[in-house]
Amino acid sequence: MNLLLLLLGLRPWSAPTTTSCFTRVFLAVSILSIEMQLVTWTLIGSLRSLALLNLPIAAGLWFLRLTPPPVHGITAVPPTRAVPWPVVLAMAALVLVLNLGLPIEAADPYHLEKVDRIASTGTLAYDPGIDPKINLVGFLYELLLADLRQLPVAGPTLVRLHGLLGLALYLLALASVRELLRAQGGWLWALLLAVPVLFHQLVLIKNDLLVGVLSFVAIAWIVTRAKSAPWQEIAWATWLAVLAVAIKISAAPLLLVLGGALLLQRRDGWRPFAGAALGGLLGVVAGGLLFSLAENFRLYGSLMPLEGIGDRHAGPMAALVGMARFGVSLFDLGLFTRVAWPGRGGWGGTFGLPLMWALVVLIVGGRHLPTTRTSLLCTGICFLAFAAIFPDADLSHRLVLGPGLFLVAVGVETLPRVDPRHQWLRLTTAPVLVLSGAQILRSAALYFTRS
Repeated sequence: MNLLLLLLGLRPWSAPTTTSCFTRVFLAVSILSIEMQLVTWTLIGSLRSLALLNLPIAAGLWFLRLTPPPVHGITAVPPTRAVPWPVVLAMAALVLVLNLGLPIEAADPYHLEKVDRIASTGTLAYDPGIDPKINLVGFLYELLLADLRQLPVAGPTLVRLHGLLGLALYLLALASVRELLRAQGGWLWALLLAVPVLFHQLVLIKNDLLVGVLSFVAIAWIVTRAKSAPWQEIAWATWLAVLAVAIKISAAPLLLVLGGALLLQRRDGWRPFAGAALGGLLGVVAGGLLFSLAENFRLYGSLMPLEGIGDRHAGPMAALVGMARFGVSLFDLGLFTRVAWPGRGGWGGTFGLPLMWALVVLIVGGRHLPTTRTSLLCTGICFLAFAAIFPDADLSHRLVLGPGLFLVAVGVETLPRVDPRHQWLRLTTAPVLVLSGAQILRSAALYFTRS
């Protein structure tokens, strides 16, 4: 309810570009997050009573017509044209059937338990009497679901249709990435809906898609705009990147790429770094990282009580094995890694054929293009750092969803410009799309038939 009021005030549908629309959506999310942190710490109000405050705030935003600073020099791509509409309708129909035909289920039960707790207490307060993981998991994604649930009449149904809402948010992010890449349209963009790991985010409740769309847009900006953007844009991009990390620490390699890009490419004084500092502060506060650190210390006596929450590789040899496992998982469709490392993996699947196809296109046909080299470098750093730190880096491609999707997007954008000697790459697109679509349909059938 509160998010809806804030969105009505910010009017994302009237934004001149989809990137600006995306910005307004997450500005509303950030405002709600900060409000709930204040409610929790001041013990004044609750999630439900907060609507009484957001009603006049929304009215003020509507009449003030506040507009976040735009990303300059891009051509608008409407979200409805991010992917060819027949493919969008097919995916939406499949997700609708799954959302309505299956019980609401979280990939990890503590997510729904966290939603229930926020909805019942109306605050973000920790409870020392429950499983610590419910306290430590973060709160932004669960807060959005709890707020959505309290909408009169429609709330529970909208939570049930979380996959359709996630699909809409993803299309918003994809259109923003296309704006940043200045990419032309075409049926090839259907590949961005044929990524298996993306599909699973639309079926089960989990915060990885929220982190993924933020990382997706942020890394697109790093590749296309970090070298020349004004400080306001740098603040904007840093806000998005830090917001992703505040929600899920496994997105931290994105900050390594962003910081490196600014340090290596900017020679225009202190303004870029001041913008990054400002955006980072906003992201830390809006993402609830400062709130979580303070509450962790208050209840557990440690800023980051990570046992069972944020596992890390035990040493250099474990990190090397983790990197090897992740490298194999990029190409084996989740088959070999399950046999070679039993007990590893988890839910979510892999990037599958679309990522393999994109790597072939970029390395074989587009290696002469500057954008290709930069994209491979930035995503490679994200992948390598993730695999070197987190033991989940085998079949948990969902944790690096943004960088992986960006590689597929760059592959699609690059294909029309490949070296003339490699025009045969165009012939590979249709089989990849068909086979990935079949894999997604198989996964959908398995959701219905599993015991």
